[in-house]
Amino acid sequence: MAQVSGRSWIRRGLIALAVLVVALFLAELGTAATAEYRLSRELRAAADLDSDPEVTVGGFPYLTSGGHHPKLTIAVPSQVGDPKDPKKARIEAELTAVDLPGAVLPTFTADTPIRAGHIESRVRLDQKTFGRYLGIVDLQVHTPAPKRAGAGSPADGYVKSATGVVLTGEIPLPTPQQPARTVLISVAADFSAVGQAIHVQATRIYTGPEDHAKADLLPGEEPAVLAAFTRTLPAMALPFAVAATGARGENADVVLLGEADDVTVTPGGFYRPAA
Repeated sequence: MAQVSGRSWIRRGLIALAVLVVALFLAELGTAATAEYRLSRELRAAADLDSDPEVTVGGFPYLTSGGHHPKLTIAVPSQVGDPKDPKKARIEAELTAVDLPGAVLPTFTADTPIRAGHIESRVRLDQKTFGRYLGIVDLQVHTPAPKRAGAGSPADGYVKSATGVVLTGEIPLPTPQQPARTVLISVAADFSAVGQAIHVQATRIYTGPEDHAKADLLPGEEPAVLAAFTRTLPAMALPFAVAATGARGENADVVLLGEADDVTVTPGGFYRPAA
């Protein structure tokens, strides 16, 4: 009888422990989600966005973090470029070594300070939008994987490069005999930032191992091909007014980015499109 009673107490103890663990887990999720929701709503209101940004506060456990978090990410669809002809984009900010005020359940206003050891701000254009800037409606962007074993697998996430990005598209190359002539061709291109703008510089006709299109060019046509894929885009504002430090290809996207250390930002300064 004593043995049965002892087992009963053990069973009750295990059940109580399980209930406590579940309660703590739910409290963890609920508290983190509440903080993310509050920040998302304030970011939307402050920047007059059309939708709530995706906000993720990194680090576990949240309840004992004391407001100190390894990472904070923010992303939202928006419009960039010339206000008279805006283009669709995704604006992103990734902050590390983050201090949120208010400890467990912070509240946010437009002026709430958020401190971070490092920030990377990005404007991400998909290949269709980038093609509209170049006037190449069928443009494809391919960022080659690093030349190492296993490179390019899903575990790598975004494949990133500022040089040697393969651009493929159909461009006009008229001749007196064929005034409507077009060619489908691939070039290798390098990306950089010029002020707050993406600059793409086609450097050569691409003939490498990546998927690409070949075309029979007439003598002297290569400069016209490279010029068709070379452009400086309109200036674009980065989240939290970070100065642009570079541009690159990321898989099939083109990204303008800026980085800074030891920053203090506010929800009200999240995004203001360039005039």
